[in-house]
Amino acid sequence: MNAVESLLAALHADPTDDTAWLALADALEEAGENDRAELLRLHRSLRGKLKARQRTSNEKKLQKLLAKGVKPCVPVVVNSIGLELALIQPGVFQMGSPEDEPERMECEVLHEVEITKPFYLGVYPVTQEEYQRVMKKNPSEFKGAPRNPVEKVLWRDAAQFCERSSALPQDKKAGRVYRLPSEAEWEYACRAWLGPANVFHFGATLDGTQANFDGRLPYGRESWGDHDEAGIYLGRTAPVGNYPPNAFGLYDMHGNVDEWVQDWDSSDYYTKGPRVDPPGPKSGASHIVRGGSWGAQGEDCRAAVRIGLASRSRADNVGFRVAMTVARR
Repeated sequence: MNAVESLLAALHADPTDDTAWLALADALEEAGENDRAELLRLHRSLRGKLKARQRTSNEKKLQKLLAKGVKPCVPVVVNSIGLELALIQPGVFQMGSPEDEPERMECEVLHEVEITKPFYLGVYPVTQEEYQRVMKKNPSEFKGAPRNPVEKVLWRDAAQFCERSSALPQDKKAGRVYRLPSEAEWEYACRAWLGPANVFHFGATLDGTQANFDGRLPYGRESWGDHDEAGIYLGRTAPVGNYPPNAFGLYDMHGNVDEWVQDWDSSDYYTKGPRVDPPGPKSGASHIVRGGSWGAQGEDCRAAVRIGLASRSRADNVGFRVAMTVARR
């Protein structure tokens, strides 16, 4: 057993071992690119064994290192139309926001959720060119930008995109089943195991260099003027992948377009539904969108924000990303 394997074995035995966490953080900081990717992969193998209450100050140090630019080492599938999906491993997380989070809404009640099954999630929101290939049309307001996210899609349009993608010959043969993510899956994937202490997947503040939103109205800092890069406001969608990814290798989880999820809007279900793999309520008056958009202010791009939107809404700031599972053969 080499030194890294011994270190990981110690962490499996005692996730609160500060010395082991510090050693792993130092190893990651000093490793070369190839070794760093391997260490990151090994570290991720611990995720499912660590509950939020067990995470220590040295693990937080490691999280900060990841947020500073270590490239995600996540298996990615590219489907028959070129859509990229990252593997999201199971884990336990705190969904919602703590009571002292600025601009918190009452519907963001903090509660523990466990995701027990791995799934794939789109690395980016579905783009105009991907939507065109499957649906043979492009409803977007901001046309002429194939790598920008598709928008002005109804919830049923997004669901139909998933159904048609599942029926594509190559994907059907591979047993790939596409759907919208549940609200719990979306927030779990957005947070990338960093937890509710981080308002965004990169920390507690947001400005226009980190996501496509109204950067003149940031979160966690003073307002910026139009002349400042951090205060930039594009006033439209941007090509996907322009901003840093999270630790799961997902882009644009904050800003660009709000994203439909499969859940109907129900505050009762959100707080009283199953702790394990909550599928979402089966009916309601509207569906949930997540993530904030190009026109939102910083507080509306928080990881915990949940907005009910009429399912027939067709807005130029609303798109979606897909989840995928592989059917057993």
